[in-house]
Amino acid sequence: MQKLGGRREIDIGYNGFPTPYRLENLSSSAGRGNVRKLVELLAPLIDIAVLPIAFAAGLALKFVRRLGISRLPRTRRLFRALGVYPIRNHYYEPLFETNTLRRPLEEDRELPAVDLNAHGQLELLKNFSFQDELVTFPMNRESELGFYYDNNAFGPGDAEVFYSIIRHAKPRRIIEIGSGHSTLIARNAIAANQVDDTKYTCRHICIEPYENAWLKELDVELIRTPVELVDLPVFAELEADDILFIDSSHMIRPQGDVLFEYLEILPILQSGVFVHIHDIRTPKDYWPTWLSRDVRFWNEQYLVEAFLSFNNQYQIIAALNFLKHHHPAELADSCPVFGKRIDFWEPGSLWLRRV
Repeated sequence: MQKLGGRREIDIGYNGFPTPYRLENLSSSAGRGNVRKLVELLAPLIDIAVLPIAFAAGLALKFVRRLGISRLPRTRRLFRALGVYPIRNHYYEPLFETNTLRRPLEEDRELPAVDLNAHGQLELLKNFSFQDELVTFPMNRESELGFYYDNNAFGPGDAEVFYSIIRHAKPRRIIEIGSGHSTLIARNAIAANQVDDTKYTCRHICIEPYENAWLKELDVELIRTPVELVDLPVFAELEADDILFIDSSHMIRPQGDVLFEYLEILPILQSGVFVHIHDIRTPKDYWPTWLSRDVRFWNEQYLVEAFLSFNNQYQIIAALNFLKHHHPAELADSCPVFGKRIDFWEPGSLWLRRV
């Protein structure tokens, strides 16, 4: 089987959970790796050194917010020019403290209006028979443009299910909003379909405005435009068994990508289209380290859950984090690479299908 590929590199957090993505260039990844190691080595010293500055700045910024940024136009313009903005611990702000939580973040939440469709998820897994192909991909990077599992962005479980759905459904069109390791495993699945059927074709569109210069080296249609500026007819062309893959900013912003995806794209998709959403942990909250240690303000998952509430137009067909915690044996059987790492690897793909 022909191997295609590339890579997207991110920093690694504790417990194998990824910290925010960074821009990467394949040609100088080794140099950046050395810089990263140096930063990690010096971080404890830097932490101590900046404490007095952070304390003074924190008091000043808190005063600015208490006074009201509307009264300080020059300060407001300065913040915008710097690309930073102070956030208070206040009920009107996105910051939260763990002492306000009603239950541990690791617990399943009650979502009475969301049908997890556990039986349907398990039936989908039974349709996958590509285990022998999945184990041929390497764990570690072997080439500049080759998929490998231990990438901490789209690894075991997530990549295996994406590959299996492409092999099983044989989509004629795939649109990725956000591209990287997912693109690489998809190219391999498409190539495998073409080995089975020489007449098979798949139009593969990648909407990636920010990262991965190497995408131009792949056989994809590359759109370097924010998704919210892409014409809706591009998505309306998707038909039954085609795939819309969403891995964008994860943040609700006025007129931003996430709102465009859920309020404008998903309502116009045709029946039978598969939709993937990344970094979703339903029915649990986001990973505790993301919320408390990394202080991420991601909120896409909660919009997804609201979207699915009382929604008979979309059906959950695979919630991988739910399957990992509630049906691990069945998921491991379909995803053999994940199965060997099930005790420490946390998948985050949510798959829907338009009814």
